[in-house]
Amino acid sequence: MTSIGVVTDSTADLQPAVQEHLGVAVVPLIINWDGQTYRDKIDLTQADFYRRLRTSKSLPRTGAPSLVAFETAFREQLKQHDAVLSVNLAAGLSGTYEVARRAAESVDPQRIAVVDSGSVSVCLGWLAEIAADLARQGAGLAEIVEQLEDVRGRVRILALLETLAFLQRGGRIGRAAALAGTLLNVKPILSVKDGEVAPVERVRTMNGALRRLVELVVGQGPVERLGVIDADAATNAAEVEKNLRERYPDLTVERGELGPVVGTHGGPGVVGVGVLLAR
Repeated sequence: MTSIGVVTDSTADLQPAVQEHLGVAVVPLIINWDGQTYRDKIDLTQADFYRRLRTSKSLPRTGAPSLVAFETAFREQLKQHDAVLSVNLAAGLSGTYEVARRAAESVDPQRIAVVDSGSVSVCLGWLAEIAADLARQGAGLAEIVEQLEDVRGRVRILALLETLAFLQRGGRIGRAAALAGTLLNVKPILSVKDGEVAPVERVRTMNGALRRLVELVVGQGPVERLGVIDADAATNAAEVEKNLRERYPDLTVERGELGPVVGTHGGPGVVGVGVLLAR
């Protein structure tokens, strides 16, 4: 039976216990802030990051991992496994996928497959989990890639932002710019799907936006998996989680926290819901 190792990056927001249990290797993205360089979630904790972000006059800059970082991770995995599957942050949102692809070409393109998740955070984490589970079941590299491509088409994130200011300042606003510039207190809801951030709608109050976020999730149709994520917004996230549990009593609504890299662009106060649609 072929042994396959799984690699992802830090924007998957995998819980440490899940990462360890599955044996998934995580390559950290980079954060540059006031002349200092930090490895995502290693040198900068979520709590410290959001505390600083709320008051900082400067905005951190994020960067993809280095080519060497991915090459090292791939070589380590190939010492233990026959092949490697790397699933990464959406190519449309970051250069991370391209760096991983180049590293695979450099190390051993015949034994390393790199998949563009088309997503981020909890949805990327699900793809990594699925890959690891399939690898444990003895699936081959091509079969895992095929399964991930199926799942990739069924994941999306709906996210409520406290403000669009951080997306604007970071230059990642894209089509979401359509939601900007009217009322300062309007709460924008965005989607992340197929590697693109797109506007959904804007709601005048936070309470109304939290309710609308749940309605939008329900409107997606039958779901297989749900996860609520937040950026230093635990109270609002708990409200969304509670409402989703009422709507989906037979599903476990997972919980997670957005890491510093994603938090740099969305800002503090984000509440998001990862959705895996049923087949």
